[in-house]
Amino acid sequence: MVLERPKDWSEVRLGDSIAIHGTCLTVTSLDENAMHFEATEETRKRCRFDTIQTGSLLHVERAMCLGDRIDGHLVTGHVDSLAKVVEISQVQGGQRWRFEPEEASLLPMLAPRGSVALDGVSLTIVDGGQKSFSVVLVPETLEATELGRLKVNDLVHIEVDLLARYVAHQIGFTGERRDSGGIDLEMLKRQGLV
Repeated sequence: MVLERPKDWSEVRLGDSIAIHGTCLTVTSLDENAMHFEATEETRKRCRFDTIQTGSLLHVERAMCLGDRIDGHLVTGHVDSLAKVVEISQVQGGQRWRFEPEEASLLPMLAPRGSVALDGVSLTIVDGGQKSFSVVLVPETLEATELGRLKVNDLVHIEVDLLARYVAHQIGFTGERRDSGGIDLEMLKRQGLV
């Protein structure tokens, strides 16, 4: 993959991490006008780079440095899966967008008022359900990002919140309901969390 190198990115070096539509990729070669990247098989499986057309506008962001101001939530660029736009509706102050992840096991990690990154854009989850979740995009987000160009049935990269991912890993969450009824004090003790 080759991207045009922004004029003010003169400090970009070979090996730097750059988020492209929310996916962390490494600069493998570069010149004055272009940055080159390679995506592994695992990355291609979880992302939609093969469907992006030459000349498309993309969300491109340099890695944050420790000590920088955080505006949104921590996004690592480790995309979990794809999610499909299943509904767009007008609401007061913006548009409600409903998404269906290809991997249903992600849904329990998508808590209302929690965070999710869609194509690298940090968003707040409004609600979740058995098959989908929704966010509200305000006019500024629709204007300043490429999300506003999407339509129903389009796919986006989804990255669940880092904290939700680690909590799910720590408690051994597999995406299936447990017979024990969920999280309780005994389960937390068994996991060494209390």
